[in-house]
Amino acid sequence: MATQTFPYFFIRNLPPGSATAVSWGPDPFFDQGTLTLSAHPVTDLRQTMHWMTVEEISVGKKDIGSGDISNVQSSLWALARNNGLSGQGTVKSFVAYLTRTTA
Repeated sequence: MATQTFPYFFIRNLPPGSATAVSWGPDPFFDQGTLTLSAHPVTDLRQTMHWMTVEEISVGKKDIGSGDISNVQSSLWALARNNGLSGQGTVKSFVAYLTRTTA
């Protein structure tokens, strides 16, 4: 079994309760395997709690071929949310760790 993990840095201003969509692709990297994603807030204020969740992750496929020639492209889409309570910190940036495990 092979596992690959890649970090991606995003700059967003996400107050508590807000979400942002992130996407990658098209890329054949998403054609096979098990994909997982976690979001980690970058802490910029002392004594302030920051929370992040990944609520959805989807793989989409689109055939952009012509005639009898198939050309399927795969993309990944996810929804990351600052799930902190009102009064907790705005997430100004976060790192998303994308992991693919294949047999």
